[in-house]
Amino acid sequence: MTLEDIIYKRKSSRHFKDEQLPEDTLKDIEDFISNIQSLIDIETKHKIVGRDEVKTVLRWSAPHYLAIFSKKSKNSYLNVGFIYQQVDLYLQSLGLGSCWIGLASYTGEKIEGYNFIIFIGFGKTENNNYREFNEFNRKNLEEISDKIDEKLKPAQYAPSAINAQPWYFKHNNDSIDVYCKKPNIIKKRFVSNLPYIDVGIALAHLYIANKDKFEFFIKENPIKINKHEYMGSIII
Repeated sequence: MTLEDIIYKRKSSRHFKDEQLPEDTLKDIEDFISNIQSLIDIETKHKIVGRDEVKTVLRWSAPHYLAIFSKKSKNSYLNVGFIYQQVDLYLQSLGLGSCWIGLASYTGEKIEGYNFIIFIGFGKTENNNYREFNEFNRKNLEEISDKIDEKLKPAQYAPSAINAQPWYFKHNNDSIDVYCKKPNIIKKRFVSNLPYIDVGIALAHLYIANKDKFEFFIKENPIKINKHEYMGSIII
């Protein structure tokens, strides 16, 4: 299956086999990451680590974790979501399970000049890694955009922290302005910067589905929307 196919079949896995992946599979993953497309020119780094470098309150664990780091920037989280959702899709295209993990901290050796951002847990799973269309619990297109636009369907299927789906799209002549819904005070305690990662994830789906047309840019004076933050604009 292609990465675009995986958009409509993927699911977050939380039941992993206690089994290490072979070195050639891990090398394939590293090779894929080395050729990946970023959204914004912000340097990122990663490490594939084990459970001993992950501190989490979750009751499940994975055999491998992708620890993701970035140079500090206003758009670091957006960029990380965009880059590493492509990795998430690639992992699942290999028949592996994967899951973004926001409620965890990195306990391994730090990378100087980079901030730890988030983990993706991955490995072989106990259950089926894919789902059918009718198994997705997602907002309708009219809830995530100012008008029904079938081109935005890939974003509709993007995963997000607590399934908040914080992205919103506003059509503006030939481009589409992208916004992030601001979490309320209660949610903000738990999700912190995760909504920005989520919007980056949604943009990754739009990029994968529109590689020949996709453009991202930031306007100087974007239209303001109540309770939303402007992230950038796209052409697809």
